[in-house]
Amino acid sequence: GNYAGWFDHRTFMEEVFARALQVAADTVRGVDPGSRPSISGTQVPGPSNALNWYRLDQIVDYLQPYSDGDQDELHRGTRPDLILTGFTGYQDHGKVLRHQLWHRLFHGHIGASLFWHYTALNADLTLTEQGQDLAQTINEFRNEGLALLLRGAERENCGIAVHYSLHSVKGHWITDGHIASHDLSSGDETSAHLKRFHANRHAWLLALEDAGYQHDLLSTEQIEAGKLAGYRVLVLPDSIALSDLETSAIREFVEQGGLLITDAESGLMNGHGRWQTAGRIDDVLGVQRVNIRSAPAEGPPAKFRVALSDGPVELEVAPADPDLRLTTAHPGAAASETLFLMDNRYGSGRAITLNFWMTDYERIRKSNAQSARLNLLRDYLSLVGIRPVADIRRASGGTLACSQVIAFRKGVAKYLAVLPEPECSDEGLVTVNLAEPRHVYDLRAHRSLGRVTRVTGRLVAGEPLLFAFL
Repeated sequence: GNYAGWFDHRTFMEEVFARALQVAADTVRGVDPGSRPSISGTQVPGPSNALNWYRLDQIVDYLQPYSDGDQDELHRGTRPDLILTGFTGYQDHGKVLRHQLWHRLFHGHIGASLFWHYTALNADLTLTEQGQDLAQTINEFRNEGLALLLRGAERENCGIAVHYSLHSVKGHWITDGHIASHDLSSGDETSAHLKRFHANRHAWLLALEDAGYQHDLLSTEQIEAGKLAGYRVLVLPDSIALSDLETSAIREFVEQGGLLITDAESGLMNGHGRWQTAGRIDDVLGVQRVNIRSAPAEGPPAKFRVALSDGPVELEVAPADPDLRLTTAHPGAAASETLFLMDNRYGSGRAITLNFWMTDYERIRKSNAQSARLNLLRDYLSLVGIRPVADIRRASGGTLACSQVIAFRKGVAKYLAVLPEPECSDEGLVTVNLAEPRHVYDLRAHRSLGRVTRVTGRLVAGEPLLFAFL
């Protein structure tokens, strides 16, 4: 149960690998001044593969990444000027390929790296279906100027930061993981706890986006360096290991008026993987734990009702820690003797604890249960005045369920993208309601819509609506 020696060795090896890459990058620049050192292809950071992308992104100037493990969100935040041209091709075509390319464009990619030509070209050198999809989509980016238009634009984050914790990757894996020759990368196949951690973090990002918000991932290094000061909300998705500097920064963030939203296991370990006698921020959360150890598999789900601003909703979730108790927090919802929602005032800020993981979100997504979960998030975020990126309605009057809404600013212009997933019920007519009149231009249809307070468009799976506002 004492993981500190192993934990510190893994952190040390991340530093060793970063230094080795620095030597290689310096050598390249020495031989070819002004060149851009690059590494090709990226993997999901695991407990033993030394891929601390925050460190590595500061060393190279150009990356050809994959999107696995929330990397599109990660790389755009770790170094904004990093050149990204993600690898594409493989088996993808049609709306799946188009969605991937648009998604990456909106996450800072300025090109695409094609894995090989066999999937894009027929034997007679005509374009395959994939090649045609690549050509049509990249034509919009390149020849119609959309990529250049968005380059250097500031991306809206709604004031929301989501913790990206490599300490917690190591902390979760070591509690139940084992070494296997077939899984020496991400570690998910050999650790149920780490697999749950990755699924939980991704579900948080999906739920925030489905609810209409945007966010930034913040690494341990960024939080330690004071980056939280620019945000109003911090989400800790199962962040089991918190360093001393992270703990101090999070405490100060809430004291000064920030909203902290956390789930079951935050701060049970320190930055060296040592179990603590109490959760490192339990006083901020206003809770007390009976057992300071990683939670077992989820128990049976329970139903409870929550009173929200638009009326009560019913949630059904599995408790993460049935023995969690209150100290200074106020109960928000419970089933039998199990607390599920807790709300604590701390300094000028507030801390919300959800005693369940979001790992079930992809299962309930696009079902009736999704709206209750999203309404809960919207209510909590409204506590600090955070609103969705835009007010967008389907023809039925309902909100979107599976589309990203992304806003950019560049000079006096604002750009708004609405990108539905490849298999998405949001397809069809939608209306964007503006708070006040704006001159609107449809960037894909190449036409002015006049000075209006309402914009209508038709969503097509895998492709965005894209407007400019002045």
